[in-house]
Amino acid sequence: MNSKIQNYVDVLFNDIPRSKKSMELKQEILSNMQEHFNAHIEEGLSENQSYTQAISDIGDIDELLKSIMPSKDIKEKLEQFKLVRARNISISVVMYIISVVFLIGFSSIPAIFGFGRVEVMSVIGLLLMLVVVALATGLIIYTNISTPEDLKPYLFKEDSTFNKTNNSSHIKEIRSLFWTIVLIFYLLFSFLTSKWYISWIIWPIGAALNQAITLFYDFFKSNNSNTKKIED
Repeated sequence: MNSKIQNYVDVLFNDIPRSKKSMELKQEILSNMQEHFNAHIEEGLSENQSYTQAISDIGDIDELLKSIMPSKDIKEKLEQFKLVRARNISISVVMYIISVVFLIGFSSIPAIFGFGRVEVMSVIGLLLMLVVVALATGLIIYTNISTPEDLKPYLFKEDSTFNKTNNSSHIKEIRSLFWTIVLIFYLLFSFLTSKWYISWIIWPIGAALNQAITLFYDFFKSNNSNTKKIED
C-alpha cells in the first residue's frame, strides 16, 4: 500500500465515526485508489503523477461519507447501548474477581475457624465459583446477542479483519505471560508447602482471573478504537 494514499484516505476519515460501515468503506476506497495508482504506474507515469491521477479518478466522495454517518436517533441509541454494555462488562469483571474470593474464602475456613474439612469446603468454594463465573459469562453473552440490529453496523470491533493480527498477538502475549506466572506460582507453592492436595485451587483461580484480564483488555481496546465519539 502506497503510504501517500494511506495518509490521504486517513485524512478523509478523520471526522468519520469509527464503525464497521466506515471501515468497510475506507478499505474499499483504499483498494480502489491503490488499483488506479498501480495502473497509472504501469502506464509509465511517475509516482507523484500516479498519486495525483488516482485521487482525480476517485472523484468527490462527500456523498459516500455522508451516507455512513448515523442519524440522530441512531446516535442516541448507540450512546445508550454503549453505557449499558460498559455497565454489564464492569459487573462481569467484578463477578469474576468475586468468584475467586469465594474459592479462597471457603478453602480457608477450616484453617481460620477450625470448622469443616479442607476438601469439603474447597469443593463448596469451587462450586460457588463456577456458579458466579457462569452468571458473569451469561451476562456477557446476553449483552452481545441483545445488540439491536440497527446498531450493529456502527459497533466497530477491534478483533475484526482490519486489526486482527496485531491485537491477537498482543492478547496472546498477555495470556502467555499470565499463565507462565500461574505455573511458577503453582510449582513454588506446591513444593515449598507440600500441600499438593489444595494447590490445585490455583488453576481455577487463574482461569477466572484470565477471563477478567481478557474482558479488561477487550473493553479498553474497544474504547481506544472509538476515540472519535459520535456527536450531534
